[in-house]
Amino acid sequence: MKAKRILAFICSIALTAGMSAGCGSKDNKEIGGDGYGKASDDTSEHVEITLGGINLTNSDSVEGWPTEVVEKLEKKFNVTLKTKQYDNESLNLDLSGGTTCDIVQINDDHIEGVLKGKHAVNLEDYKDTLAKNIFSEDMSFRNEVMKEFKSNGEKTQYFVTPRVTFGDTEANYGTVLNNGYVVRWDLYKEIGCPEINSDEDYIKALKAMKEIYPETEDGLPVYAMSAYNDSQLHTYFYKGCLAEGYVNLEGGIYVQDVETNELLPDIYDMHNPDILTPFWSGIKFYNQLYREGLLDPDCFITKTEDLKEKYTKGQYLGGNVNWHYGTYNDNQRAEDPETLKEYVTLPAKLGWANEKNLAGWFGKYFFVSSHSPNIDRAVMILDYLQSEEFSRDIDSGIEGRWDKGEGGKPALKEDTIAMKTDGNRLDEWKKTGIGEGNLSAVCGEDYYNVADDGGRVDLWFEDEVLPKSMTYAEKDMCKTLGLTIPSDLLKNKVEAGTSIDLGNCLNAIQMGMETTPKNIVRIDSNCEEITLNEIPNLVQAETDEEFEAAKADLMEKLQGAGAEESVEWWINAWDEAKKSIEELR
Repeated sequence: MKAKRILAFICSIALTAGMSAGCGSKDNKEIGGDGYGKASDDTSEHVEITLGGINLTNSDSVEGWPTEVVEKLEKKFNVTLKTKQYDNESLNLDLSGGTTCDIVQINDDHIEGVLKGKHAVNLEDYKDTLAKNIFSEDMSFRNEVMKEFKSNGEKTQYFVTPRVTFGDTEANYGTVLNNGYVVRWDLYKEIGCPEINSDEDYIKALKAMKEIYPETEDGLPVYAMSAYNDSQLHTYFYKGCLAEGYVNLEGGIYVQDVETNELLPDIYDMHNPDILTPFWSGIKFYNQLYREGLLDPDCFITKTEDLKEKYTKGQYLGGNVNWHYGTYNDNQRAEDPETLKEYVTLPAKLGWANEKNLAGWFGKYFFVSSHSPNIDRAVMILDYLQSEEFSRDIDSGIEGRWDKGEGGKPALKEDTIAMKTDGNRLDEWKKTGIGEGNLSAVCGEDYYNVADDGGRVDLWFEDEVLPKSMTYAEKDMCKTLGLTIPSDLLKNKVEAGTSIDLGNCLNAIQMGMETTPKNIVRIDSNCEEITLNEIPNLVQAETDEEFEAAKADLMEKLQGAGAEESVEWWINAWDEAKKSIEELR
């Protein structure tokens, strides 16, 4: 298996080749100087605009596409909008051949190659014409970060990030939790709703649920949960982040303390012997599941789509996140609107909520391709994606799914609220485009931002809406546990000091990091690959002695791969980035 970071590095070199001609560019316009000439807002000619990204999916596979949100955008700009999923290799091929999508999303591994290859349009050329949303005052901190740290020292702007938080946002946990300890509500209720305050408590609950539900109604075996193997180490360190109170950096080799914003070596934990780091927390958890006979035996070959399929069939009792449920909850509600057979999420130590993305989401950078045959139109659309209007559309639906009430403040229509929880209206709901995953990760404004009309960008977070959007099972959960809404479980724990949210986490520090040197890229890639290969030995250790022996073996291999050199560089670079970002604020 190829190491992700090495591949990305190779790609970044290849991307610089063959770009001087600017192939694919409309009228062969030159980059730099006076920019792209006079910007034109002419939309009389119908064109196709493609949006491609590392974290996107193909629009052909999105149910309901083009949604109401997409249709509004298409009509506004006289375009047909499509999305495309990239991986490192396909992105490299498209960029080096000048055939990339009009708008492209990348992560940090690709920044250097894109800039050196002159693949990105300089957005500053459109600051006063087609890109006024991008350069609004509300986006000023994000823009300064992009210019300072994502321009190869040019102090200009090529990239935008999604979900920028600005202003004083009031803490809000939504209706339900997206991350934490997943349980089947009907089974969890049957075992008496034991309080879960740790991984140990969770494993006991999962074991008790399996005793009363060893197989599905169709005779399929039931397991507590499984790992997934198409996201490198993510399945292990992310589980530990939730349990221990950290956020992951790219790759999970290092993590960030959400309260102090300090860097912590995650896998190579020799520098912090008194701390259970996220990776080792996750590994110990999966090892315990294995010893208890609760882990899916296909754990090491299961991918995300396999995971969703087994959730949909009801074969798992637990998990970490609500987006892995597949269509299980929807299917159950379609069969019985008053079903208790739903997955719900209980809080872990870290509640992934109230994140202040002052510079937008880390690791998701969008640019207009210099090879686009429709640069001006692409700039207009990227700018629109950054707007308050579009952000409201993707989070709350187009106007008509919500109305302006007294004083002009917007409110979701009762029918829109009812549609969300009605399993028989699933197709209709998908057609609205509300929360659609592709474009939800593209829009400029964060959910919690207050719009000019006085309502939140995401109207589902309004206090009067939260209780109305619950399913029958969620209402039963609240009645049983004495809650108003399910997320009160986390809110109460945060207020009591037993859980934390992301209110103090400064994710912009990661954006301020200098480009990782080639030798550190190689070391980290090797360490990641070594760790991946050793995970089965750790997870399947039959005794504590076997586990510690497997860990010692891994530590020795990581040390031999240069882990100490990597730790030294990362800590120094992180401290410098933290200082620089704090100065920009």
